[in-house]
Amino acid sequence: MARAPSVWFHYDDHFPGDIIHQSVLIPHDGATLDTYYCCMQWNAGGEGGGYCGLQDHPNGKALIYSVWDPIQSNLPIKPAFTGMWTETQKFGNEGTGLKSMNFAIGWQPDQWYTLVSRVWNYGSHTYFGFWIYDETDKQWTHVLTLDFPVKSVMFNTSTGSFVEDWAGTGENMRKVFFRDGFKRKSDGTWFPFASGNFNVVRGTGTANHSDNYDAGKIQDRYYLASGGTIQPTAGLGTSKRFDVKTHLEPTEKPIDFTITSATPKLVTWTVPVSSTPQFKYTIYLGSHLVAMDITTEVTSHVLSGANVGDTVKVILEDILGRITTRMTTVTDED
Repeated sequence: MARAPSVWFHYDDHFPGDIIHQSVLIPHDGATLDTYYCCMQWNAGGEGGGYCGLQDHPNGKALIYSVWDPIQSNLPIKPAFTGMWTETQKFGNEGTGLKSMNFAIGWQPDQWYTLVSRVWNYGSHTYFGFWIYDETDKQWTHVLTLDFPVKSVMFNTSTGSFVEDWAGTGENMRKVFFRDGFKRKSDGTWFPFASGNFNVVRGTGTANHSDNYDAGKIQDRYYLASGGTIQPTAGLGTSKRFDVKTHLEPTEKPIDFTITSATPKLVTWTVPVSSTPQFKYTIYLGSHLVAMDITTEVTSHVLSGANVGDTVKVILEDILGRITTRMTTVTDED
């Protein structure tokens, strides 16, 4: 068997950023076993290189997030947070690194999923966080956060998306749609993936399917396809530039949450799974700063010296950098 050629988009975000965001849909006629539908790739060949996306794997329909081993450090990459059902393991072959796979969350053809990755400094290391939103079930999941042992790594290169036939089943067609791609710049503004450069990657292993590929745009989305009997759209060639109509920034609403309890000893809050997830919390007791931390899963904090009637303010930043504030009054524990 022979492989289908790999097909790519590279976007115009040639600058460092700390958040990347994109939505992906795999149509039922493009869901093909042994295919990697890469949603976002960054820093290829450089520090903190990695990619994430959906995989049609023999063991099921997987989410995958991979980061290559550091260049400036001999320390290993470690999971800082592992979401439910997420498995991590070292990988080799084209370089070495740490990858995660999650089969239980899964994905379904003909449904949109939004993938978000964010990097931030934590101590002397960089953390890579990965979240997915199921647009059908209206549910966010924190899949993974990796502890990368080099400080101040960002998404430095342009972002890429690709479709790869990784097991040599080129006789089958695979296809994917992408929309709502963005990167957040270091000044906090958003850059939409409104333009992309398509190219096809052929090799000796793709000789039987060298002309079985296609790419293009439909209104607000790009598409990539390869394999089977698919043929290039007239005028596509082996590279072409496309642009789409897109939003200027992500359209998800800022984080929503409820302060569920505030006693003299403890304040607690809840974030619904339908809300854009928590990234950072800040707590004030009156005008006094009680706590501030970047932590995605903590939803309570000790209140020292609080009295009944005092005002508590909880400020949450979500994974896309938006802020929501709630206030309440300390009540008796009873």
